Amino acid sequence: MRTLFFLLLVGGLSCRNEKAADQEPSQTEPAFIYANNLASDGCEEFVRLDHGNPSTDVMYKPTVTSLPILQNALRTLPTGTGSLEHPVIIRFRETGNQVSLQCGWGSRPTIGEIEILSIDKR
Repeated sequence: MRTLFFLLLVGGLSCRNEKAADQEPSQTEPAFIYANNLASDGCEEFVRLDHGNPSTDVMYKPTVTSLPILQNALRTLPTGTGSLEHPVIIRFRETGNQVSLQCGWGSRPTIGEIEILSIDKR
């Protein structure tokens, strides 16, 4: 009986530890989202955090599972001053992965990957 109790206790504790390690804290930031513009030598869908200076802003690619959230926001939110960018407030979680962003002319910059949790109008 003690052995069974011990195994259940150890199993329960290890499950909680794994779950906590997988859950990175979410962040909420002002950002711009971009549609897939590969046809016009642009890039596939991506997010650029708005730190006030485009040269220092950080780009991210959404995970495959959170890409529909970005695509839905692109359909429903108005564009900003440029016709390609949509100013938003994005809540996301970094995955820690570096992924390739497909762009025109064969360019494939490596950028961080994020799981998008929500996108709201700015």
